[in-house]
Amino acid sequence: MNPYPKTWQCPNVLALDAALIAALWLIALERVHDLDIGWAAHAVLGLSVWLTYVADRLYDVKSRDAPALLSIRHRFSKRYASQLWRVWFVALGADLLLATQLTRMQLKHGALLLAICLIYTLLNQKLSRRFFPKEICVALIYAGGVAIFLPTPVSAGFFEAFAFLCLLNCLIIGAKEKHVDSKMRVHSIATLVAERWLSPLAWIGAGLVILSGVDLWQGLALSFALLGLLQHWRQRIDIETFRVLVDTALLVGGAVCLLV
Repeated sequence: MNPYPKTWQCPNVLALDAALIAALWLIALERVHDLDIGWAAHAVLGLSVWLTYVADRLYDVKSRDAPALLSIRHRFSKRYASQLWRVWFVALGADLLLATQLTRMQLKHGALLLAICLIYTLLNQKLSRRFFPKEICVALIYAGGVAIFLPTPVSAGFFEAFAFLCLLNCLIIGAKEKHVDSKMRVHSIATLVAERWLSPLAWIGAGLVILSGVDLWQGLALSFALLGLLQHWRQRIDIETFRVLVDTALLVGGAVCLLV
């Protein structure tokens, strides 16, 4: 199996898209609330997301043999684990240094988010071979992370919609990668959810955010709609391309929020 990603897969394989998605939605929230939280908060969020995703992947592959790794991101992480750990520690140092530029409130909230991420990583690695609801945890942590540096709380409607969007993102990818998780002996909610419900849930999510008019509803509705379309056409798309496109759906929604 080829461990080398194609150029267009690199952002996903290196978890750079996850960091960019978080940064885009944070900027969009800043604008809609007419806030300026400072460049350091954006950098810390992006680095923290990247650190969490990469650490989780590196621990995923640590105790598994190469033949059990079917996805490009896992094969790449296994092959270049030592190099990725070196970059990871450099990024951690940069993240901690940048954190000194945060306000006291941002630093307090960031420390709380870090603790939650560490607990999630530990529990996921310890329990995933039996059962762990990682999709729910990732959705809540990701949605909370995007909003945690803002001086004023986001509306409950936006948080619920964005967390649901993140959950659908995880479930749709997990449903497509069931055989990958099975090979790695990973058991999560994605193995329990009927795939036929995921596309209708995405359409319902799009409709609800349009009707409710929550903050950034245009970007949220677009991302929900794109997820619904991708899930509907899932059998026509190979697994690696599918994963990139599903994550891109969140990226496109965040970008649209900056244009409207």
